[in-house]
Amino acid sequence: MPDQPLIVESVPGHRSLCAFHADTLHDNVQPAAPPCSFIQLPARCGTTTQRMNERDWDNVADVFEEEIFNVPANDTKGIITKWVKKLSGPDVVATDLGCGVGRTLPLLADRYAKVYAVDVSSQCLEVAEKTCPQYTNIRYVHADLSKDRNSYPATDVVLCINTLLNAAIEVREPLIERTVRSVKRGGHLLLVVPSLNSALLTAYRHLQWNLKDGMDPKEAQRKAALNSNGLEHGTVYIDDVPTKHYLKEELEALLDARGFNVLAVEKLEYPWTTEFDAPPKWMKAPFPWDWFVAAQRR
Repeated sequence: MPDQPLIVESVPGHRSLCAFHADTLHDNVQPAAPPCSFIQLPARCGTTTQRMNERDWDNVADVFEEEIFNVPANDTKGIITKWVKKLSGPDVVATDLGCGVGRTLPLLADRYAKVYAVDVSSQCLEVAEKTCPQYTNIRYVHADLSKDRNSYPATDVVLCINTLLNAAIEVREPLIERTVRSVKRGGHLLLVVPSLNSALLTAYRHLQWNLKDGMDPKEAQRKAALNSNGLEHGTVYIDDVPTKHYLKEELEALLDARGFNVLAVEKLEYPWTTEFDAPPKWMKAPFPWDWFVAAQRR
Protein backbone atom coordinates (compact mmCIF):
# COMPACT_ATOMS: atom_id res chain seq x y z
CA MET A 1 0.00 0.00 0.00
CA PRO A 2 1.34 3.49 -0.79
CA ASP A 3 2.44 5.71 2.06
CA GLN A 4 -0.48 7.30 3.83
CA PRO A 5 -0.86 11.08 4.03
CA LEU A 6 1.13 12.90 6.64
CA ILE A 7 -1.29 15.42 8.10
CA VAL A 8 -0.29 18.48 10.07
CA GLU A 9 -2.62 18.59 13.04
CA SER A 10 -1.90 22.19 13.97
CA VAL A 11 -3.41 23.94 11.00
CA PRO A 12 -3.78 27.63 10.13
CA GLY A 13 -5.76 29.39 12.74
CA HIS A 14 -5.44 26.33 14.92
CA ARG A 15 -1.79 26.93 15.69
CA SER A 16 -2.13 28.30 19.17
CA LEU A 17 -3.70 26.40 22.01
CA CYS A 18 -3.74 29.25 24.47
CA ALA A 19 -5.58 32.51 24.64
CA PHE A 20 -3.21 35.13 23.32
CA HIS A 21 -1.50 34.14 20.09
CA ALA A 22 -2.25 32.65 16.76
CA ASP A 23 0.51 30.20 16.27
CA THR A 24 2.24 26.95 17.27
CA LEU A 25 5.83 25.83 17.65
CA HIS A 26 6.90 23.23 15.12
CA ASP A 27 10.15 21.98 16.61
CA ASN A 28 10.47 18.57 18.27
CA VAL A 29 8.06 17.09 15.74
CA GLN A 30 7.07 13.59 16.81
CA PRO A 31 5.10 11.52 14.29
CA ALA A 32 2.53 9.17 15.72
CA ALA A 33 2.45 5.47 14.99
CA PRO A 34 1.90 4.25 11.40
CA PRO A 35 0.15 3.48 9.14
CA CYS A 36 -1.15 7.04 9.03
CA SER A 37 1.38 9.37 10.60
CA PHE A 38 0.25 12.56 12.26
CA ILE A 39 2.65 15.40 12.91
CA GLN A 40 2.09 16.37 16.51
CA LEU A 41 3.03 20.00 16.94
CA PRO A 42 3.64 21.19 20.50
CA ALA A 43 1.46 24.14 21.40
CA ARG A 44 3.13 27.42 22.08
CA CYS A 45 1.35 27.63 25.42
CA GLY A 46 2.26 24.16 26.60
CA THR A 47 -0.23 21.38 27.19
CA THR A 48 -3.19 23.22 28.64
CA THR A 49 -5.56 25.88 27.42
CA GLN A 50 -7.00 26.55 30.84
CA ARG A 51 -4.63 29.40 31.69
CA MET A 52 -2.30 31.66 29.80
CA ASN A 53 1.18 30.85 31.03
CA GLU A 54 3.51 33.82 30.70
CA ARG A 55 6.57 31.66 31.22
CA ASP A 56 5.68 29.49 28.21
CA TRP A 57 5.35 32.55 26.01
CA ASP A 58 8.54 34.07 27.41
CA ASN A 59 10.48 30.92 26.57
CA VAL A 60 9.88 31.33 22.84
CA ALA A 61 10.27 35.09 22.59
CA ASP A 62 13.80 34.95 21.17
CA VAL A 63 12.92 32.31 18.56
CA PHE A 64 9.44 33.61 17.80
CA GLU A 65 10.12 34.47 14.16
CA GLU A 66 11.68 31.10 13.42
CA GLU A 67 9.19 28.96 15.30
CA ILE A 68 5.82 30.71 15.13
CA PHE A 69 3.64 30.73 12.03
CA ASN A 70 3.11 34.25 10.74
CA VAL A 71 -0.59 34.78 10.03
CA PRO A 72 -0.32 38.36 8.65
CA ALA A 73 2.57 37.40 6.36
CA ASN A 74 0.51 34.52 5.00
CA ASP A 75 -2.53 36.70 4.39
CA THR A 76 -1.93 36.50 0.64
CA LYS A 77 -4.99 38.58 -0.23
CA GLY A 78 -3.96 41.38 2.10
CA ILE A 79 -7.28 41.36 3.96
CA ILE A 80 -5.82 42.42 7.31
CA THR A 81 -3.82 45.25 5.73
CA LYS A 82 -6.83 46.40 3.73
CA TRP A 83 -8.98 46.85 6.83
CA VAL A 84 -6.19 48.38 8.92
CA LYS A 85 -5.71 51.00 6.20
CA LYS A 86 -9.44 51.55 5.74
CA LEU A 87 -10.00 52.39 9.41
CA SER A 88 -6.85 54.46 9.93
CA GLY A 89 -6.62 58.18 10.46
CA PRO A 90 -4.40 60.86 12.03
CA ASP A 91 -6.39 60.88 15.29
CA VAL A 92 -7.36 57.19 15.45
CA VAL A 93 -6.00 55.03 18.28
CA ALA A 94 -5.53 51.26 17.90
CA THR A 95 -4.76 48.23 20.05
CA ASP A 96 -2.84 45.15 18.94
CA LEU A 97 -4.34 42.64 21.36
CA GLY A 98 -1.87 39.78 21.73
CA CYS A 99 0.87 41.49 19.74
CA GLY A 100 3.58 38.88 20.35
CA VAL A 101 6.92 40.19 19.09
CA GLY A 102 5.22 42.97 17.17
CA ARG A 103 4.70 41.66 13.66
CA THR A 104 1.74 43.94 12.99
CA LEU A 105 2.93 46.91 15.04
CA PRO A 106 4.59 48.74 12.11
CA LEU A 107 1.42 48.28 10.05
CA LEU A 108 -0.55 49.98 12.82
CA ALA A 109 2.00 52.54 14.02
CA ASP A 110 2.51 53.91 10.50
CA ARG A 111 -1.21 54.68 10.21
CA TYR A 112 -2.56 55.41 13.69
CA ALA A 113 -1.94 58.23 16.14
CA LYS A 114 -1.23 55.83 18.99
CA VAL A 115 -0.99 52.07 19.33
CA TYR A 116 -1.32 49.95 22.47
CA ALA A 117 0.77 46.79 22.10
CA VAL A 118 -0.78 44.37 24.59
CA ASP A 119 0.62 40.96 25.42
CA VAL A 120 0.80 38.46 28.28
CA SER A 121 4.54 37.93 27.73
CA SER A 122 6.97 40.54 29.01
CA GLN A 123 9.74 38.92 26.96
CA CYS A 124 7.74 39.13 23.74
CA LEU A 125 7.02 42.78 24.48
CA GLU A 126 10.72 43.39 25.03
CA VAL A 127 11.51 41.88 21.63
CA ALA A 128 8.72 43.92 20.03
CA GLU A 129 10.06 47.14 21.52
CA LYS A 130 13.58 46.37 20.29
CA THR A 131 12.19 45.59 16.83
CA CYS A 132 10.27 48.86 16.58
CA PRO A 133 12.59 51.51 18.10
CA GLN A 134 11.66 54.09 15.48
CA TYR A 135 8.05 54.31 16.65
CA THR A 136 7.37 56.74 19.46
CA ASN A 137 3.60 56.27 19.25
CA ILE A 138 3.55 52.70 20.58
CA ARG A 139 2.81 52.02 24.25
CA TYR A 140 3.74 48.52 25.41
CA VAL A 141 1.32 46.99 27.90
CA HIS A 142 1.99 43.82 29.87
CA ALA A 143 -1.49 42.39 30.51
CA ASP A 144 -3.23 39.06 30.99
CA LEU A 145 -6.66 38.73 29.38
CA SER A 146 -7.52 35.99 31.82
CA LYS A 147 -7.90 38.86 34.26
CA ASP A 148 -10.04 41.95 33.86
CA ARG A 149 -8.94 44.58 31.36
CA ASN A 150 -7.69 47.51 33.41
CA SER A 151 -4.24 48.43 32.16
CA TYR A 152 -5.13 49.90 28.78
CA PRO A 153 -8.08 51.97 27.53
CA ALA A 154 -10.75 51.07 25.01
CA THR A 155 -9.63 52.27 21.58
CA ASP A 156 -11.01 53.03 18.13
CA VAL A 157 -9.63 49.90 16.45
CA VAL A 158 -8.68 46.57 18.03
CA LEU A 159 -6.75 43.99 16.02
CA CYS A 160 -7.09 40.55 17.59
CA ILE A 161 -5.52 37.59 15.79
CA ASN A 162 -6.57 34.18 17.16
CA THR A 163 -6.89 35.01 20.83
CA LEU A 164 -10.26 33.34 21.44
CA LEU A 165 -9.20 29.70 21.15
CA ASN A 166 -9.93 28.33 24.60
CA ALA A 167 -12.36 25.42 24.35
CA ALA A 168 -13.52 25.82 27.96
CA ILE A 169 -16.56 28.07 27.80
CA GLU A 170 -16.07 29.30 31.36
CA VAL A 171 -12.65 30.63 30.29
CA ARG A 172 -13.52 31.72 26.76
CA GLU A 173 -16.62 33.77 27.53
CA PRO A 174 -14.80 36.20 29.85
CA LEU A 175 -12.03 36.50 27.25
CA ILE A 176 -14.61 37.44 24.63
CA GLU A 177 -16.19 39.99 26.96
CA ARG A 178 -12.86 41.64 27.72
CA THR A 179 -11.94 41.66 24.05
CA VAL A 180 -15.13 43.40 22.94
CA ARG A 181 -14.89 45.88 25.81
CA SER A 182 -11.48 46.87 24.45
CA VAL A 183 -13.34 48.56 21.58
CA LYS A 184 -14.82 52.04 21.98
CA ARG A 185 -18.46 52.55 21.09
CA GLY A 186 -18.47 53.33 17.40
CA GLY A 187 -15.06 51.67 17.10
CA HIS A 188 -14.07 48.59 15.15
CA LEU A 189 -12.91 45.08 15.97
CA LEU A 190 -10.72 43.23 13.46
CA LEU A 191 -10.82 39.59 14.51
CA VAL A 192 -9.16 36.42 13.23
CA VAL A 193 -10.36 33.05 14.54
CA PRO A 194 -10.14 29.38 13.50
CA SER A 195 -12.80 28.11 11.11
CA LEU A 196 -14.75 24.99 12.02
CA ASN A 197 -15.73 24.64 8.38
CA SER A 198 -12.06 24.58 7.42
CA ALA A 199 -11.28 21.87 9.97
CA LEU A 200 -14.05 19.72 8.50
CA LEU A 201 -12.78 20.39 4.98
CA THR A 202 -9.31 19.26 6.02
CA ALA A 203 -10.77 16.03 7.40
CA TYR A 204 -12.57 15.47 4.09
CA ARG A 205 -9.36 16.06 2.11
CA HIS A 206 -7.65 13.55 4.37
CA LEU A 207 -10.40 11.05 3.56
CA GLN A 208 -10.02 11.74 -0.18
CA TRP A 209 -6.31 11.12 0.01
CA ASN A 210 -6.78 7.86 1.89
CA LEU A 211 -9.26 6.62 -0.72
CA LYS A 212 -7.02 7.63 -3.63
CA ASP A 213 -4.21 5.65 -2.02
CA GLY A 214 -6.36 2.54 -2.01
CA MET A 215 -7.33 2.35 1.63
CA ASP A 216 -10.47 0.43 2.55
CA PRO A 217 -13.35 3.00 2.67
CA LYS A 218 -14.27 2.31 6.29
CA GLU A 219 -10.65 2.46 7.39
CA ALA A 220 -10.09 5.58 5.30
CA GLN A 221 -12.97 7.31 7.04
CA ARG A 222 -11.84 6.16 10.47
CA LYS A 223 -8.31 7.45 9.89
CA ALA A 224 -9.57 10.82 8.69
CA ALA A 225 -12.17 11.31 11.43
CA LEU A 226 -11.92 14.17 13.90
CA ASN A 227 -12.33 13.58 17.62
CA SER A 228 -16.08 14.13 17.98
CA ASN A 229 -15.96 15.03 21.67
CA GLY A 230 -17.35 18.58 21.70
CA LEU A 231 -17.31 18.95 17.93
CA GLU A 232 -20.91 20.21 17.99
CA HIS A 233 -19.62 23.18 20.03
CA GLY A 234 -16.68 23.83 17.72
CA THR A 235 -14.07 21.91 19.69
CA VAL A 236 -11.34 20.43 17.51
CA TYR A 237 -8.42 18.60 19.11
CA ILE A 238 -5.02 19.92 18.09
CA ASP A 239 -2.15 17.84 19.43
CA ASP A 240 -4.71 16.31 21.82
CA VAL A 241 -5.64 19.75 23.17
CA PRO A 242 -9.24 20.96 22.69
CA THR A 243 -9.27 24.18 20.64
CA LYS A 244 -12.25 26.35 19.82
CA HIS A 245 -13.24 26.79 16.15
CA TYR A 246 -16.04 28.97 14.83
CA LEU A 247 -18.83 28.99 12.27
CA LYS A 248 -19.42 32.17 10.28
CA GLU A 249 -23.01 32.33 11.57
CA GLU A 250 -21.80 31.76 15.11
CA LEU A 251 -19.50 34.76 14.87
CA GLU A 252 -22.29 36.92 13.51
CA ALA A 253 -24.62 35.91 16.35
CA LEU A 254 -21.89 36.20 19.00
CA LEU A 255 -20.95 39.74 17.99
CA ASP A 256 -24.52 40.91 17.47
CA ALA A 257 -25.37 39.79 21.00
CA ARG A 258 -22.51 41.92 22.30
CA GLY A 259 -23.54 45.07 20.50
CA PHE A 260 -21.58 44.82 17.24
CA ASN A 261 -22.65 45.16 13.63
CA VAL A 262 -20.70 42.73 11.46
CA LEU A 263 -19.39 44.58 8.41
CA ALA A 264 -17.53 41.73 6.72
CA VAL A 265 -16.63 38.07 7.17
CA GLU A 266 -13.83 36.94 4.87
CA LYS A 267 -11.58 33.93 4.46
CA LEU A 268 -7.86 34.18 5.21
CA GLU A 269 -6.81 31.34 2.92
CA TYR A 270 -3.66 29.25 3.30
CA PRO A 271 -2.01 26.64 1.06
CA TRP A 272 -2.55 22.94 1.76
CA THR A 273 1.07 22.69 2.89
CA THR A 274 -0.12 24.20 6.18
CA GLU A 275 -2.31 21.13 6.72
CA PHE A 276 -0.32 18.29 5.15
CA ASP A 277 3.31 17.51 4.60
CA ALA A 278 3.82 17.35 0.81
CA PRO A 279 0.15 17.35 -0.24
CA PRO A 280 -0.57 15.84 -3.68
CA LYS A 281 -0.81 18.09 -6.72
CA TRP A 282 -4.53 17.35 -7.16
CA MET A 283 -5.26 18.96 -3.78
CA LYS A 284 -6.09 22.52 -4.80
CA ALA A 285 -8.99 24.90 -4.14
CA PRO A 286 -10.96 25.17 -1.98
CA PHE A 287 -8.13 25.95 0.43
CA PRO A 288 -8.13 25.92 4.23
CA TRP A 289 -8.78 29.20 5.98
CA ASP A 290 -9.27 31.25 9.12
CA TRP A 291 -12.21 33.59 9.50
CA PHE A 292 -11.48 37.31 9.37
CA VAL A 293 -14.24 39.49 10.82
CA ALA A 294 -14.61 43.27 10.73
CA ALA A 295 -17.28 44.54 13.12
CA GLN A 296 -18.35 47.92 14.52
CA ARG A 297 -19.47 48.42 18.09
CA ARG A 298 -22.88 50.05 18.35
